[in-house]
Amino acid sequence: MQLKHAALVLVDISGYTQFLRKRNLTLLHAEEIITQLLEVVIDAAEYPLTLNKLEGDAAFLYALMNDDHEKVAKDILKQTLAFFPAFEQKIAELDQDTAYCDCDACSNISQLKLKAFLHHGEVVIKQIRQFEELAGEEVILIHRLLKNGVKADEYILMSDAFVELTGGIPDLKREKRKEKYGDDSVEVEVFYPKPQIPPLVLQSYTPRKANMFGAQIKRLLAHSLGKHKSFKHISHGKIKIFAYFREMMG
Repeated sequence: MQLKHAALVLVDISGYTQFLRKRNLTLLHAEEIITQLLEVVIDAAEYPLTLNKLEGDAAFLYALMNDDHEKVAKDILKQTLAFFPAFEQKIAELDQDTAYCDCDACSNISQLKLKAFLHHGEVVIKQIRQFEELAGEEVILIHRLLKNGVKADEYILMSDAFVELTGGIPDLKREKRKEKYGDDSVEVEVFYPKPQIPPLVLQSYTPRKANMFGAQIKRLLAHSLGKHKSFKHISHGKIKIFAYFREMMG
């Protein structure tokens, strides 16, 4: 068990609860979409930022701040800013690749947004078998910040302690707030990112399209001929052929 000073980053997908409520057949599609979105954010993170664990629709990351706290904090902020265009690009790709599926999850991908929470302080790092656990008041605080009064679905929220190290993000709209948790209050600043999505190079046919179109074919056949009918025996190769000809006819 070690006591370390660390930068803490919590990224959370806005609209996740409503996204799952809108599913019927679509639990697998919903979870696949959330997984891919979290993966693209995690892939954008570089050393010293390290994934600690996944928490449903959120990812908890940290970076040790051994010497130059300001240098590490600014690097973490730069990485966090890069999460947003990567997330938006993935949203656009998934929106295109699931165009053949009209399930509630695939139809509402564009409503998903990203939020990021930044803080730093002393944490306890403990090893439990192969798992590394972060604990302490600062870890509790950053998770409390998830529940706040900000009305927007997309933003970066920093504790005042983190803003002091980085200077914030001067070119973004910012808002000073005081969030109350019981008898305690926390001074924070909220920054609202500008859309930075690069142009999406659309592809006429992708394997992902074939998978989603295949799922739609099976669903429509099952719906037409009765719920008890199974179409799992339809080969994946044939599904891809269906998707290809659908694309050609479209």
